[in-house]
Amino acid sequence: MTNLPRGIRGISYRVGKRLDRAAVSRAHDALYLSDAWTETSWLGAQALKNPLDLWVYQEIIVEQRPELIVETGTYRGGSALYLASICDLVGAGEVVSIDVEPLREDYPAHPRITYLGGRSSTDAEVVADVSARAAGKGTLVVLDSDHSQAHVEAELAAYAPLVPVGGYLIVEDSNIGQIRKDLLPGPLEAIEVFLARTDEFEIDRAREKFLITQNPSGYLRRVR
Repeated sequence: MTNLPRGIRGISYRVGKRLDRAAVSRAHDALYLSDAWTETSWLGAQALKNPLDLWVYQEIIVEQRPELIVETGTYRGGSALYLASICDLVGAGEVVSIDVEPLREDYPAHPRITYLGGRSSTDAEVVADVSARAAGKGTLVVLDSDHSQAHVEAELAAYAPLVPVGGYLIVEDSNIGQIRKDLLPGPLEAIEVFLARTDEFEIDRAREKFLITQNPSGYLRRVR
């Protein structure tokens, strides 16, 4: 009988955690399906991001002071502009944004941004160019282009070596399978394969502190 209250508390805690997960899942689905995140903009430029994730990005940039931020997937350039703006605020860093589509005239111009357009992020010449820019620099990598498992695995192989110990590699939209089963396998599966092959990175769950994220398991910190 003396153990009964503890057992009841344990059951209550486990039930509560399940309810919490269900509530977070419903909130995530509501946000994603509302398409509100597709209407996010930064200084007038469209940025297809969850603002909660953008807040985490600025925390990482402030803490890490990366000299180079590599972004794959430019779209309208809003996220590149956001990253460059945070670099302005901390007084350091530059952004290289890569997209398979040709350069657009309406990309936001910023002295800290270099756009590489018209070729895949996994193109050998693009990888060589970016690797040369990253040589000897503290580098943050954000992967947000083709979200197929094969492509994300190729990006991870190409860009993970650029990240220094203690730095971050962020795989975006690992939440895709929660909403669109037809897009599987995708980033989350690529992360699982990547982590099974290396002990140099681990998932930093602390970066998911706002609970509703489009990058679950996608904040990867290099530990060795």
